Amino acid sequence: MRKSLLALGAVAAVSAVPAQAEYLFGFGSMYADYQVWNQGFGNDDDNFGGKIEDRNQAVIGIEGGAVFDWGQMYGFYDYEGVDRSGNDRGASTKGTIHYNLTESGVSLYAQVYNTDTDKGFHEQNRVIGLGYTGLGGDGWGFTPWVGAHQINTNGNSGSNGGMVGWVGFYNTDLAGQNFTFSTWGEYEFARNDKYAAAQGDDWGLNGSINAMWNFHKNWSTGVLYRYTVNKLAREDYQDLVIYRLQYNF
Repeated sequence: MRKSLLALGAVAAVSAVPAQAEYLFGFGSMYADYQVWNQGFGNDDDNFGGKIEDRNQAVIGIEGGAVFDWGQMYGFYDYEGVDRSGNDRGASTKGTIHYNLTESGVSLYAQVYNTDTDKGFHEQNRVIGLGYTGLGGDGWGFTPWVGAHQINTNGNSGSNGGMVGWVGFYNTDLAGQNFTFSTWGEYEFARNDKYAAAQGDDWGLNGSINAMWNFHKNWSTGVLYRYTVNKLAREDYQDLVIYRLQYNF
């Protein structure tokens, strides 16, 4: 847990670099999730010998993002397995920043993702590269990026190839109700040999497709479809369904 908080502090420090920034807009929310692995399509059995339903868990978290005249930033903190005993939980933290290098939206991109469990597992992913923040319009946006990837996990630390990723959203009204559709994804390539052996191949895919119904000015609910390929120490295609209730600040 302490490592997750340290990672969050490091991201906050990097994000504070611009001394005079004009705030344009942002968002923040708290949420409660229930992750259901046995409602996916790619999970016939568990690679670690257990039942698929044993991986189901409740998660609580907080996230937020902001756009400034110099770029944008985003972060979240998840506390995982809150429906389990106190020695079978985990925490994950992610922070990202785009610092615009040109008026067209070409940006310097940096990302830190950190996860720890009470059973001793630790992994931190760091990415630095270039992004593009110039794609967007009324109610929509799409932000791609590419960078060099470093890994720090149990018994493996150093360069881990590269990563390409994206974040996108579309906000619209349907039948008099407001909905937000969003997606994010990360494609890892040219992994180091040790990490490739642990994940099943030298490449991997990780992402989500989300639909949220904003039924009140402060409340949303929806479904997130989460997928991985050669990721989370599991080979081939894996997926799960996440049910979310969210309070928006």
